[in-house]
Amino acid sequence: MKPQFETYRYVGEICPIKSQSIVECRLPGSEIGAILAVHAQAVPGESTCLDGEVQYGGKLLLCLVYEDLDKKICRVERGAEFFHKAEHADVTPACFVKASFSTENITWRREGSGLYVSVVVDASLAVYGVKQMEYLMGGEGLIGKKENISFSRMIAVSGEVEGEDEFDTDCIGDILLHSEQAVISRMQATSGQIDMEGEMSLHICVLKTDGSLCSLERVLPFKMSLPSEEAFGKVVAGGKVFVKSAHLSASIDEEKKTSHVVLSYTLLAECQLCIKEEISIWEDAYSLTSKMDLKKQNEGGMYLMRQFKGMERVQGDAILSPDVDGEFTLQASVLPRTEITLRKGEKGWEAEGAILAEVILKNEEGTHRTASLTLPFVFALEGDGEMMEADCLVCGLTIRRKKTGETEAEGTLKMTLRAYEHRAWSYVAEVAEGEAYPENDSAFSVFMTEAGEDLWGLSKRLLCEPEELQKSNPNLEFPLKRGERIFVYRQMRE
Repeated sequence: MKPQFETYRYVGEICPIKSQSIVECRLPGSEIGAILAVHAQAVPGESTCLDGEVQYGGKLLLCLVYEDLDKKICRVERGAEFFHKAEHADVTPACFVKASFSTENITWRREGSGLYVSVVVDASLAVYGVKQMEYLMGGEGLIGKKENISFSRMIAVSGEVEGEDEFDTDCIGDILLHSEQAVISRMQATSGQIDMEGEMSLHICVLKTDGSLCSLERVLPFKMSLPSEEAFGKVVAGGKVFVKSAHLSASIDEEKKTSHVVLSYTLLAECQLCIKEEISIWEDAYSLTSKMDLKKQNEGGMYLMRQFKGMERVQGDAILSPDVDGEFTLQASVLPRTEITLRKGEKGWEAEGAILAEVILKNEEGTHRTASLTLPFVFALEGDGEMMEADCLVCGLTIRRKKTGETEAEGTLKMTLRAYEHRAWSYVAEVAEGEAYPENDSAFSVFMTEAGEDLWGLSKRLLCEPEELQKSNPNLEFPLKRGERIFVYRQMRE
């Protein structure tokens, strides 16, 4: 018996890794009174794969808006580089990694004259590398059952695009804070490139020339195209777009009493191509002369079916924390964002989460304070996958304070939705020859069948070739009924 194996190599995801690190910045705190808002953005840097670990780094960008000791609104910006590692046994130096960061749990403390701001940076690391299948595909002395298996391989593609936007608004004394988010509304891989369209939301907190605060919002469309040699045929494309950097400048037109704002930004796209492949393998095998031990390898995972857009208007009673006592008026809302979870119930998919934002308030004495706004939501989603995930931005957020002291809010969620399905396949990875069967000297044998047997299973049990068994029993109809007679003829040796 001489089994023959073939090898198929492809680039695929080796493992996803989640990791956290704490990054801290020190600011001079002697002039900082009440802190009103902190925006933290983590930008990926270099990532390296070693034996059993990923070393990754980046830069944390902080913008802090505060009220000084004279109740004047000010801002300060700082940056800090960070380096961290995440361990996983499947990582090797031949792998490469795609990293994306998010921030949470922003806290601060005072020590002497310094203010220390701590941020938890969540890292999502997708590790890619060469995978291979070594599968049975023939051999002398073997009878095999051939099958075509369908699986998917993934290709990671990334790229950047720069853009600019200009607009006029009321007179701006200073731009205190800005935040950006982006989602993809359409994505297609064809003709050797990945084409994307989407929207980027820009939220700005400004200090006007009269000393008051206000919020500005702008939603900008964008287009991107990334070259990829794999973008042909039956390819499913999915991905995310991150705002890597954004810079704002404003100039004042004294005559018109307006400000001209210029936005320069860089978008980073991390895309994934899901390419369907089909190869022919031997799903099962046996020998006519000896026992065989077949070891199978199982493979599979969640694979992207499609990516599509969604939109939902959310409104209702919001929660302010801590609760606001006294006569405070709303000055501005900053850092709108979402927490969203998708789950599948008896009636289909639904989204549950909340719109979050920081609101800056002011009382009659001119004192500012900040409260966190939470607007919970639950709504149904159209989806057909076994797993779904969403990227989401908030636009059109409006907040109203009732006379009763309650807060109403509404906003629009624009979403990129990805639906996944589970695919699984197996193949014969090892073959070991066992004891020889006793030699049968009879010219033919008669067997009784079991209910439900097919041609392959019956041939394997009776140790004959499927073609010869069908030829000897031309009237058989599969699946078989219990108790049918099967004749097996053998060529006698002289």
